[in-house]
Amino acid sequence: MYNHILIPTDGSKQADKALDTAIGLSKALPQVKLSVIHVNQHVYLVEPAINVNVSDVLEREAAKIISEASGKLTAAGCRFEILSGTGDPAQIICRAAEEQQADLIVMGSRGAGLVSEILIGSVSHNVVKHSHCPVLIVK
Repeated sequence: MYNHILIPTDGSKQADKALDTAIGLSKALPQVKLSVIHVNQHVYLVEPAINVNVSDVLEREAAKIISEASGKLTAAGCRFEILSGTGDPAQIICRAAEEQQADLIVMGSRGAGLVSEILIGSVSHNVVKHSHCPVLIVK
């Protein structure tokens, strides 16, 4: 059975549903440890932002997302840890799953259209392709 579940979060509705699903699993599996990860993508600007420190904005957004997830997990009485990273989300998620020895990843589906997925791919699709462990996609 599962002992360690990794839950990527980006603050979206789908990620929130995935977190709820993982919390539900943890109730059925009291030994399970949850790890929540938030990944900030690298942002490349063509034109410089005027009077905006993009790094600060991204850090504030990440702190808010992590705070909300932590609050939900604490209220549910879950055993958890918080992880973060910067870079390609799919790569960071897969690497974290291996390093943390997660045996399941529970993540939301962004619902990207077929054309978008073919052209740029989706994070969930790439995680499914490259993860060492099973991935549960929550819609």
